[in-house]
Order: sequence, then structure tokens, then C-alpha cells
Amino acid sequence: MGQILGSCERLVHARLADSRARARQARLIAVMLGAPFFLTAIAAPLALGSFGANAALGVVAAIFALSLTLVVIAATGRHFRFVAGSGLGLALGVGGLGLWMGAPAPVVLLLALAMIGEAGWVTGTRGSAAKAAILGVPLAMAVFFAGAPAGATATMTGAGAALFYLMLALPRLAGLMAAPQADQPAEPSLDQRMDAVLLSLSRDGEVASASDQARRILGLEPDLLAGAGFFERVRVSDRVKLLHALSSDASEPQHLYLTLRIPGALPGDVAHLDVGLELLRGAAGWTAILRDATEIADLRAALDDAADQAAALEIAKSRFLAAVSHELRTPLNAIIGFSDLLLHEAVSGPLPVKQAEHVGLIREAGNHLLAVVNSILDISKIEAGAYSIHPEPFELKSALDLTVSLLESQASDKGVALAIAERDEIGELDADQRAVHQILLNLVSNAIKFTPQGGRVTLSAARQGERIAIMVADTGIGIAADDLAGLGRPFAQVQNDYTRKFEGTGLGLSLVKGLVALHDGDLAIESAPGEGTTVTVSFPAQRAANPVTPLTTPSANGQRTHGTFRKIA
Repeated sequence: MGQILGSCERLVHARLADSRARARQARLIAVMLGAPFFLTAIAAPLALGSFGANAALGVVAAIFALSLTLVVIAATGRHFRFVAGSGLGLALGVGGLGLWMGAPAPVVLLLALAMIGEAGWVTGTRGSAAKAAILGVPLAMAVFFAGAPAGATATMTGAGAALFYLMLALPRLAGLMAAPQADQPAEPSLDQRMDAVLLSLSRDGEVASASDQARRILGLEPDLLAGAGFFERVRVSDRVKLLHALSSDASEPQHLYLTLRIPGALPGDVAHLDVGLELLRGAAGWTAILRDATEIADLRAALDDAADQAAALEIAKSRFLAAVSHELRTPLNAIIGFSDLLLHEAVSGPLPVKQAEHVGLIREAGNHLLAVVNSILDISKIEAGAYSIHPEPFELKSALDLTVSLLESQASDKGVALAIAERDEIGELDADQRAVHQILLNLVSNAIKFTPQGGRVTLSAARQGERIAIMVADTGIGIAADDLAGLGRPFAQVQNDYTRKFEGTGLGLSLVKGLVALHDGDLAIESAPGEGTTVTVSFPAQRAANPVTPLTTPSANGQRTHGTFRKIA
């Protein structure tokens, strides 16, 4: 019996979660499955003897059809009273047929016993068990009419059983008529009012139950999502993401975006729907709130397209700057070269003082413009991944001395003291010597430019473990905390009323960042207004045996930035 009831309980829909209600529905299904065999054994012989074989087959077919229909309805987990009342009505009809056609008294009594016992067994209530005790009254009537003719005994006994059973069934029938909508709540439940589908999920992705909103949002019957139905509709590339979330031990809600396969507009068509899934962990598994996320998916696609377009524009800009810079260098070299020839007395002869001054200005402007063009070209190459470096060991001390000798006159003209601080024995640095010279020249010239008269610029170096750090410190105007974030972008300078007085394109620090990144180095800036600025560049002392040189300058899109900026006061 336990195996039979277990099999019947598996027929009950998963939407019925209450264990007692499921057991009651399983017992009702068991009765409906066994009833047609019992009722047919009573009605078929009577119909066969009175009306023939065709009538007997018709009665059997009707009993089985009605009973199996009630089983299907009971398997939905709903309409318990309707199925129970219909089953009692079917049994009562067979009993009436037996009384009319003269069934034996024991058979009618057995049917009455089965009907009354069913009331107590299916419902499992004390009231139904008490009502079943009234069966003693028709049994007493059967004993009272024992001496009467068999037909009278059968008729009176069956009539008594039918009357008493009708008395037992009247309260249930009255309740069924008084509350025909008892299975439907007075107002919509929470899952019906939500613009979402509620799913009960196991850690394996199997659905135990789905709310009725699946019909409206997904166009699917909730039964089609049960078991592995939901998981099989998830796009293959999203299944790993779903299983990873379901296997997590995290207690906080998890948010996912998935794509589901749903029915299309025409029969047989397949459509895809972007949905958002909020997973809430419970004692028995996960409760998932599924919402239509088509608008969010469209926004994310538009954002991805905009990011791709921005990246394409950035690449196009870098290529354009590289091409223009390359085209400008040829005429600029010609201008500088002819200016040098005009100023060379051995070649062009002496020039009037005014003309020599003008030619000198042309040469100076040409050299300045060529330096700007070279910086633009270098930055464009770095961003385009076309800038190559050639590391080799060299003495860092000589690079520091060369930088000071080249910029000492510029510092003297502005009244700024430029010096190299006392340094330990650093040894050799394995890096691109030309790139390191360019880094030092840019950093020191920037420090001189932003340091007022009477200030000081100090250049130093030190070994820090497996790295070599170069520091350029000044006593200049400093940088506000809000302006630190803008440093290092091409053509960007610190924007305040004071620093706008200084010339420059804002390319120096951007070029430094790119060159430092190509060496797998780090750039740190510490500054505060009025306190000066210290720029620290750190390089690996020795490169790896098989170094992998980065071809592009990492940015803020998730890659390493090779730069930190912070206040010191």
C-alpha cells in the first residue's frame, strides 16, 4: 500500500507543496484508480443480464472514462472537493442501479461500506471516521429483514445504506455548493501580482515549481519548466554561469542575465528572450525571480557598441596623428636644416644682424615644433602598439649626469637650482637607454617649468630590492588632489589659473607613462599645492630571460595602469 500511495503521490503536480495535502490528494487518486474495477464488478453483470453485452460494455466504458477523468483532474493538485464529490456521485449512481436491478444484499452492503470507509480514509479526519460508524444502522436493518423475502431484504437494506450514505455526503455536497470557488483565493496571490515568474530551483538547476506568470511572460505552461525543462531552455553559453551561481554557498542574493529559448509568434517558430534572474537562497534550495530583461539587454548592447566605436575612433585618431606627424617631420627637417645653413657663415656668408636673428627664431621654432611632432609620433606609436624598445645594460649614473648637463642652462636661466642628490652605488639598468633619457628629460624639464625662481629640483636614484627607482623632486607649485586624476592624458595639463601661464602641450607626462609601461615599470606622483611634487619611476633591475614587452599602454579599462597618484599633504 505504501508503494501504491508513493506512486500516486508522484502523479500529483509539484505546485501542491503541502505534504498533508499531497498525501490526501494521493489517497484520492488511489481510490479513483481502484473504484472503476470495484464498480464495474457490481454494475456489469447486472447490465449484462438485463440489457445484453452492448449495454454492459457501455456501462464499463462510462465508469472507467469518468474515473480516469477524475484521476487526471486530481493530478493537477486542485479541485479536491469536486473530484471527491464526483467520485461519491458515481458510486451512488452504481448503488442506485444495483437497487433498481435487484443486486444481492451483501453486495449493496459492501458498496455502502466502501463508500463510507472512503470518506474517512481519504480525508483522514475524525469526523469522517465517526460518520463511518453509522454503518452499524444499515447492518442492523439487514439483520432485521433477514426472514423476509430476498428481494425485500435487498431493497430495504440497499435503500437504508443509500439513505444513510446520502446523509453523510450531504454536508460535503452542501459545502461544495456553498463555496464553489474554494480552490481559488479571494484575491490574487503574491506570485500572481508580481510581474515576474517565481521558480523553485535545486542546486542542479531542476525546477520543482513555477508560477502561473510563466504563461504571460514566457508563453509557456508552468508544467513545461518543471524538472530540467527550464535548464534545457537556457542558452548553452549561459548554463555554466547558472550552475555556478546555484552551486554557490553565498547567502546574499545573486543576479544573473540569461537568454531563454521560448516559442515564437508562429507555430513551430523559436524565439529568444533576455531575462534577469535573482536567486534567493532558502533552506531547501533556491527561489528564483525571473523578469523580462529585454530593455536592459538592449541598453547593454548599445553600450557595447558605443565602447567599440569609441575604441575604433581612438585607434583612428592615433593612426591619423602618426601619419600627420610623419608627414610634418620632412618639411620641418628641411626648415631646420636650411636655417642652420643660413646661420653657418662658412656656407652662406655673413648675414645682417636682423636677418640672423629672424633665422635663429625660425630654427628655434622649428626645433620646438619638431620636438612636439616627435612626442605625438611616439605617443601614437605606443597607443597603436608599434613602439619597440631595445633593452641593454647601461650605467644609470651617466644618464643622470647627461640629463643635468643638458638642462642645467634652462634651470639657470629661470633661477632654479638643479642637482643630483647623493646616491648609492646603483650599477647598471637593463632598459632602453634612449627611452630612459627621454623619460628623464621630460620629468626634469617639467619640474623646472613648474618651479618658481629660487626653487630647487633634485634628481636621485636608489635600488629597492629587485627594482631601481629614479626620483625627481621639486619645490614647485604642487598639484591639487582633484587635478591628479587628469595627469598623464595626452594634451592635458593641470587646469588652474596659475599653471595656465606655463607653456606646453601636456604630452610629456603621457609619453613618460607609455615608456614606463613598455618597461613593465611603475610611475608614482606625490604632490600637494605649495608643497612641491615628487615623481618616482621604478624599473626592474634585471629583465627576464625571455621578456614579453607590452605593445600598448595599459589604461583604466581593467588593465594595469603603471601609475599611482596621491596627495602628500
